[in-house]
Amino acid sequence: MNRAFVHLSQNNYTEAHASFSEVLKVDPKNPVANNNAAVCLLYLGRLKESLGQLEGLVQQDPAQYLHESVLFNLTTMYELESSRSNQKKQALLEAVACREGDSFNTLCLKLA
Repeated sequence: MNRAFVHLSQNNYTEAHASFSEVLKVDPKNPVANNNAAVCLLYLGRLKESLGQLEGLVQQDPAQYLHESVLFNLTTMYELESSRSNQKKQALLEAVACREGDSFNTLCLKLA
């Protein structure tokens, strides 16, 4: 995964995505690799694919993927993708509230 972060730091998103994808072949549920692979897709201009990846992860395994860094990236993508981003963010807030309660830092949802 270190190689992926080196490529990411050099703005080489194609190679970074390829490296994160290699990590995911060995560890498909790795939240760091999944989140960063989706960010690479975003920077490669593949917003829909990136959104699909993060939304799928959150739906499949909310216990593992309903955390601040994933949700921050997902809400940023919602803002880029749709004028209905606030509705989508509200749905995320409801999902978080059901699982995490009051201890979750909702600033990552960028609702204000």
